Amino acid sequence: MRRGLLLNLISNIVFFVSGYALHFFLGNTMPPAAYGVVGTIITVLDFEYMFVSNGARQSVASEISRRRYAFRDVVGKTLAFQMIVVAFFFCVNFLGAPLFGIVLNDALLDRYFRIAAFLVVVNGLQTVLLGVNDGLQRFGTSALLSTFYPISKLGVIPLIIFVFRSDPVIGVEIGFLLAVVLTILLGCALLFARRGELRELQALDGDRRASERIPFRYVATHTLSFSFFFIMVSLVLSVDTLIVKAVVEPASMAGYYTGAMNFGKIAYYLLQAFSTIILPVVAKLVGEGRRDEAVSRTADLLLVAFVFILPICAVVSASSSDLLAAFYGPSFDVAAPALSCLAFSNFFMGITVILNMVLNSFGSSRFSDVLSIVSLVVVIPVFIIAARMFGITGIAVASVTCTGLAMLVTFLRVRQKVGHVMLRRTWIVFGANVALWLVVRLGFTYFGGALGTGAAGKGFELLALAAAYAFIYVAYLVVLFAAKVITVNQLRALGR
Repeated sequence: MRRGLLLNLISNIVFFVSGYALHFFLGNTMPPAAYGVVGTIITVLDFEYMFVSNGARQSVASEISRRRYAFRDVVGKTLAFQMIVVAFFFCVNFLGAPLFGIVLNDALLDRYFRIAAFLVVVNGLQTVLLGVNDGLQRFGTSALLSTFYPISKLGVIPLIIFVFRSDPVIGVEIGFLLAVVLTILLGCALLFARRGELRELQALDGDRRASERIPFRYVATHTLSFSFFFIMVSLVLSVDTLIVKAVVEPASMAGYYTGAMNFGKIAYYLLQAFSTIILPVVAKLVGEGRRDEAVSRTADLLLVAFVFILPICAVVSASSSDLLAAFYGPSFDVAAPALSCLAFSNFFMGITVILNMVLNSFGSSRFSDVLSIVSLVVVIPVFIIAARMFGITGIAVASVTCTGLAMLVTFLRVRQKVGHVMLRRTWIVFGANVALWLVVRLGFTYFGGALGTGAAGKGFELLALAAAYAFIYVAYLVVLFAAKVITVNQLRALGR
């Protein structure tokens, strides 16, 4: 598990960096109109991927780990339901392509959306493949596939330069399509290489009664429950940007808020690696009747998340003004209070996701459904009111308040349903991060100007800031390890 967690963290970082690299290339080489078309298609697909990319992966991983139903039956019925969902969105994109052109006032979108329809199909297949590997505890394989995909997407670049010069949008779509297909082929090859393990699972299934076949209705509701929950998460983490664009004046505030959001989401991207690991690991332990060990493993993973991820939020939050000024320019200082809040808001949401995966592993998915409904009903009007009355700082405060409350309520539910997952050492780490925030805040308030370089240029300023961050992070970890709040042996124990 330790190796899988590390590899998934690396995978998320690669996905994050390669995405920025790709869009940097597209934005600087494609005509603005063509780049706008790519952005439109990606926006539509991102919405559809909410239904396609999350539910099936978590559902199949959870059920394979629990070993309650026959392996082949779980995979087959999950894949069948996934194809029903995929077929719906394929029809929306392929048959409804002319309607997209009319609504968005661009007749050229017709053929682009017809090609995009196939992206939904292959993405749906890739999602199930990742879930199967998660369920089999092959976290290294899942991380490999998740790393291979964003790197292979960079194949878009030579396609645009050499093959689709006259129509770069098609080059982008074909490049994305080939990247997913290659990832699926690699995943199938890796599964075939481990076919002996699959035969053992099927042999165990052969000894089971027919009653242990998973009901298709359960697959559908289980998958949709996960999908609905992650739709809520996506909306809470992204709808604020749309609200700022719609109601906050002047219009430039949307740009400032977007800049803050880009750094605020770092913690959530990193914590996704924990939620990927914790669901199948805890589900397997619960399925084997080892509930105490499942609680212990959850507590250990939360301790690691607080030790290594929370300080990133604390440092970014405390030095938000210097970070935005160094990366974008002094004018972005107006978004510093927003970034100070968003850095923690995304951490709170990431922990909420992890805890809900634990609850699901213990057979308590109804709470996630209720939390999703309440969040969607409450969050949007609260965000609108906060943005109208207090601008981008107000909506950021509303965001951190809502996600903090969601995390607190989920912790209480986990304590009631599962047990105590917050160790004394985790509370010590939390207190250490409060102290870290104060120290960094004071340090950048009085000495932050020393990082400015004037004539030396923005590049040197960014390097100086990165060096300061690295020094602070290492010093913080040295203090924790020296105080034995966390030890090397504890980290090694995660591998068991």
